[in-house]
Amino acid sequence: VNGNKYESLAEALAATGDGDTVTLVADVTADVVLDKNITFDLGGHTLTNTNAGSATLTVSAGAVVTVKNGSILGGSSYYAIRNNGTATFMDIAATAGNVGSSMLDNWGTLTIESGTYTGGMNTVKNEPNATLVITGGTFTLEKHTGSSFTGVVFNYGALSVTGGTFIQADTTGWYPTVILTGSEAGKAAPSTSITG
Repeated sequence: VNGNKYESLAEALAATGDGDTVTLVADVTADVVLDKNITFDLGGHTLTNTNAGSATLTVSAGAVVTVKNGSILGGSSYYAIRNNGTATFMDIAATAGNVGSSMLDNWGTLTIESGTYTGGMNTVKNEPNATLVITGGTFTLEKHTGSSFTGVVFNYGALSVTGGTFIQADTTGWYPTVILTGSEAGKAAPSTSITG
C-alpha cells in the first residue's frame, strides 16, 4: 500500500485509505471484506477461502471497489464472491468451491469487464434491485445438484450484456439455461438486455 509492505493482508487493508491500491505480493488464504473506496490488485496471486462459511471476497454496501488481476477460489459452502456495493472486476479467474450456491452473488452495482468465472449452482446471480453489467469475460456453469432452475447468469434485477462468452455445460440440472430472468414477488420487475 503506497509503497509500504505489510505482513498480513488484514494489516494492509487497515492501513488503506480511499483511493489507495492494495496489491497482494503472495497467495493468501482469507475471507476478505472490502469496505473502502479502493483498488484491490491481486497481483497475479490467488485468494483462497477459509471454509468458515463466508464469501472469499465481499464488497460492503457503500464501498466503491475495483478488483483485478488474479484468482479467487470459493469455499465448500456459500458464495465465492458477494458484492453489496459498487464494484468493477477485471482479469479475475473466479471459481466456485461448491455447487450448492451461486459462485458470485450481486446485491449492488457490478460491472464485469473481463476474466473467467466458473462453477456454482449459478455462475453469476443478480439479485432483485441490483444492477449487473457484463461487457466481457468467459462464464461457465459446469454442474450442480438438486432440482432447481439454473443459469450461467441468473437475473432477478437489471442485467445488461454487451459482450462475453457464456457456456452452459450442465446437462444434469433442471432446465439448465444460459441466461435466465426470474421475478420475485414484491420486488421490482427484472430487466434483461443482450446486445452485440
